[in-house]
Amino acid sequence: MQTSDFLFELSDLEGFKDIEISSLHIDSRSLSPGGLFFALKGHKKDGIDFVDSALEKGAALVISDNKISTKDQNIIYFPDLREYLGLFASRFYGLPSTKLKIVCVTGTNGKTTSVETFSGMSNLLQSKCGYMSTINSSIDGYTLKESVLTTEHPIQINSFLRDALNNKASYIAMEASSHGLEQNRLAGLEIDYAILTSFSHDHLDYHGSLKNYQNSKKKLFYDLSPNNNIICIDSEFGENLYQELKKLNQKTYSVSIEKEADFYATFEKSKGGLNVNLKAFEDNINFDLSTISRYLASNIICSIAVLVLEGKSLREISSISKDILLPKGRLERIFNEKNPIYIDYAHTPDALEGALKEIRRSHEGMIWCLFGCGGDRDKQKRPLMGSVAEQYADVVVLTNDNPRREDEKVIISDILSGTESSENILIFPDRREAIEKILTEFKKSSNKDVLLIAGKGHESHQNIGNALLEFNDEDIVSEFLKIK
Repeated sequence: MQTSDFLFELSDLEGFKDIEISSLHIDSRSLSPGGLFFALKGHKKDGIDFVDSALEKGAALVISDNKISTKDQNIIYFPDLREYLGLFASRFYGLPSTKLKIVCVTGTNGKTTSVETFSGMSNLLQSKCGYMSTINSSIDGYTLKESVLTTEHPIQINSFLRDALNNKASYIAMEASSHGLEQNRLAGLEIDYAILTSFSHDHLDYHGSLKNYQNSKKKLFYDLSPNNNIICIDSEFGENLYQELKKLNQKTYSVSIEKEADFYATFEKSKGGLNVNLKAFEDNINFDLSTISRYLASNIICSIAVLVLEGKSLREISSISKDILLPKGRLERIFNEKNPIYIDYAHTPDALEGALKEIRRSHEGMIWCLFGCGGDRDKQKRPLMGSVAEQYADVVVLTNDNPRREDEKVIISDILSGTESSENILIFPDRREAIEKILTEFKKSSNKDVLLIAGKGHESHQNIGNALLEFNDEDIVSEFLKIK
């Protein structure tokens, strides 16, 4: 594509020339001759350091948001590059978001569940839907590719949308992380539905304050101007956001499992998990979900809200409810023997509390909870998670999560600072050892006891130091129980 066809804002800048561009890149390692390299200032690395490499590989043009001391005629300085990158990428790939129905989901917890179940339900209802989640991306909802980031960079997003469109998709559901929103990765997209699933403490290492974290979430609803807003009002932030948005856009709808809302659900236990009674505006449906978690159900209801607003009948939705598949590692019951074992991705205080509460509601025995906290990440949530675990579990096992380059002893000490007593707290820093030791003791316990292994969920690796090691909680449990 010619630069004059998608870089309108740069046409008057020094260095601009109307030339053919074959591809777009923010990573110089992927660059091929004739490509355009965007040299962005990064959180940890600066694209300016890779300009020479890009030119050596045959970059036809370099655009940087940092001034470069060079006389090279193929470099343009554009200080607002990050703000416009999404728009440039969207134009280059033929404005794919305008030809698809785009559903963007943000929230501290629940994004993956909402995104993947929306895709699954849409496909069951014969509307082809791809998705981009923390776990996988899929252009059709079935063919999976493991994800690198929760929210990819704008070039990857628009390339994916183009591929999905070529594959005859009608809908795309995607996660909008606070980092992705703060870094304008979704700029240039036309969004049909924006969803907030939940809000609580997380990522303060990056955002600096809860207020900044809230403002990053708000960008989805204010800066990107979605056509419809769907807000879970079961947090103070969600309730306030709903009230604000309703004044600006009448196509703003509420979801709740606690109080009256446009989409309001109540629950009863069922043999397979939960029986859901959903009131959607003036209509009602009753269906079963294969989860014990009302919070996961809430995320699914956010997706059901989109289907209803898209004209799907509640009867149609009820008919496919038994076939809804939940993402891996979301309060997933992996063994149905006398002592149930759950794997959950919970890595925030709110998510851990929710998982433990739902287990308590559904089971009678003691709860054993094994978890850790990530290194080089939000330290403020560590004592909060320690306090939650002590309050809602009977036996707490502290171990590593992804310690990265931080001292594991410091991380565990931070968690312990939120607890009041060490009486029912066990510490095994090595996560494999912790799982194996606790399984040995757990198998001796009452046949009603329950084990929750929290923090990593679906993850297939553990980050220790500078190494990324193969590690999956469910695999460790399976291996141990087969041997024993």
